[in-house]
Amino acid sequence: MDLPQSDLEGSLPAMLEDLANPTSVFVIAVLVAIGAQIFAARLKMPPILFWLLCGMLLGPFGLHVLHIERLQPALNTLVELGLAIILFEGGLNLNLKALKANGWVVGRLVVFGPLFTLLCAGGVAHYLAGMDARLALLFGALVSVGGPTVILPIVRQMRLSRNLSHVLTGEAMLIDVFGAILAIVMLQFVLSAHDMPPLMIAQSLLLKAVIGIAVGLAGAHLLGHILHSGWLRDMETRSILTLACSWGLFLLADHLSAQAGLLAMLVAGARLQRLDLPDIQRLRHFKGSLSMLLISVLFVLLAANLDLHVVHAFLWEGLVIFLILVLIARPATAWVACVGGNLKRNEIAFIAGMAPRGVVAAAIASLFAIVLRQHGQEGSDMLLALVYIVIIASIMFYSLLAAPLKSTLGITGPDERSVLIVGGGQMGSEIGRALGEDREVRFLDLNAEVISKLQRSGFHALRGNALDPVYLEILHAEEIGSILVMTGSSDHNLHIARLASEQFHIPNIYVALQEGDEIKHAQLIHQLQAKRLFAKPYTYTYWNDQAYRRRLVHESRIIENESPLVGCRLGDIRIPHGVQPIAIIRHDRTHIPHDDFELQAGDEIKVLTRPERLEPGQRLLLPPAVHASGNKHR
Repeated sequence: MDLPQSDLEGSLPAMLEDLANPTSVFVIAVLVAIGAQIFAARLKMPPILFWLLCGMLLGPFGLHVLHIERLQPALNTLVELGLAIILFEGGLNLNLKALKANGWVVGRLVVFGPLFTLLCAGGVAHYLAGMDARLALLFGALVSVGGPTVILPIVRQMRLSRNLSHVLTGEAMLIDVFGAILAIVMLQFVLSAHDMPPLMIAQSLLLKAVIGIAVGLAGAHLLGHILHSGWLRDMETRSILTLACSWGLFLLADHLSAQAGLLAMLVAGARLQRLDLPDIQRLRHFKGSLSMLLISVLFVLLAANLDLHVVHAFLWEGLVIFLILVLIARPATAWVACVGGNLKRNEIAFIAGMAPRGVVAAAIASLFAIVLRQHGQEGSDMLLALVYIVIIASIMFYSLLAAPLKSTLGITGPDERSVLIVGGGQMGSEIGRALGEDREVRFLDLNAEVISKLQRSGFHALRGNALDPVYLEILHAEEIGSILVMTGSSDHNLHIARLASEQFHIPNIYVALQEGDEIKHAQLIHQLQAKRLFAKPYTYTYWNDQAYRRRLVHESRIIENESPLVGCRLGDIRIPHGVQPIAIIRHDRTHIPHDDFELQAGDEIKVLTRPERLEPGQRLLLPPAVHASGNKHR
């Protein structure tokens, strides 16, 4: 039955009003944020750019679909709690080993970078844009914060050398912490400067630092004690408790002294990761997922709240500041920090051209703008607009610059001879030892016994589920040249292969497949450009069981000049059921056996055999059936 016209006319305003209530605004922001993140992943671009653009487009200065004004009373709370989790997660992922692994290069980048940026950006903002001198220093501190959520995808996609990758990622993780602390100090300087003498300002800052550090350390030790005890065994409860405690510490420190909670979060996260918790990686993964959700939603809401008239008014000043940072501050920082280290000149030049700003800079700027407005400080809108201009410009510039800069400077990638073996059990261990003669081999497996033996033998081995990308991140899969995936399930193997290809851009993917699965998954295998490992169907349970029972014998065969196998693809030759190729040696270099490997005279093929499955004198490798008659091979 058709509705009367009057009902239709009355329902439209009601529907629009429903979209304007706080619940609808928040849900729309969540949907937009997740959609923008998926779209950014497809385009292989940083999602923060799409969060900001979507927020601006849908906000009051655009289509006004997001009625951000309805969330204003709760926006400050959302930003504070979101930023607390972002900084706590940053502390959890703080890579203190980067300082040792790369000498003082990362340390000097972290120390000199924020100082140079603060002086350059602050000076230009003061003299060019007319910003108050103290506010300009706060602005300089805010844009000194890097962006690991921007730089990490660039590092993975570009596949940089190990030293270069470690320097950039180490700097991104550390500079978030030091830049945030510097920004907190500058905020207190701005808020206190008009009412207090310098000595009292220093005392206030010292008090906030002491409270933040003390609450962070004490809270981390208390939480660590609880997590170490047997009280909580359920992972979900442990994660939720960590979340609740982190917010509790933030509230306590902030209650004792305003803005001390942010420092407490950094300290608590950094200390907790040093307490050797058994499930620290799970906690990091949970906090990372929650942090990403909060970040994405907050950026859509904050961008919608951004006054685009102010952005337009200060656009060219913001772009000039960005160019000063790109052309002066960053190159000066890179050369001062890196000269004398173990990096090459072209690698230093690449570092000089990579300094995107991102998540923490924008979140802290938005929170501080709210705090400044509450204290009646003028210029907060200008501060926020300039920060966002620099962030958006840096994301677009560095994302587009990375690939051509790498090509122009001749930057080499990671060691393509490195190998990651996933889920092979005892057979994976045997293959790794064979390939490890001239390769770096890493292992990821759920089998605790195998991993323990490999670790005692000096291998880089980790116990974990490769279906969870957090374990591939721990093993720095972006540095790997080849991955061998050989769990007992072809479906799992291909899922892991997709993860390795799309998220970590590993170029050479080898997948073990059971009988018939090569045809079943032919389209996906082609899409991933993966190769079938071993050049034959692989039965995980059989071969792993035989390896555990020590029933396998190591043998090898050399391809003679007159052998009918010369010129044959490994996938075309016939390999008996009791024979398993594990490596091929050519010119003293190991190669991974796969379907498309073409045999040459002089190749040495290493195999594992099950003697009881072979007839006396049986050949280990047979030519293709059409050439089988009358040929002999040893």
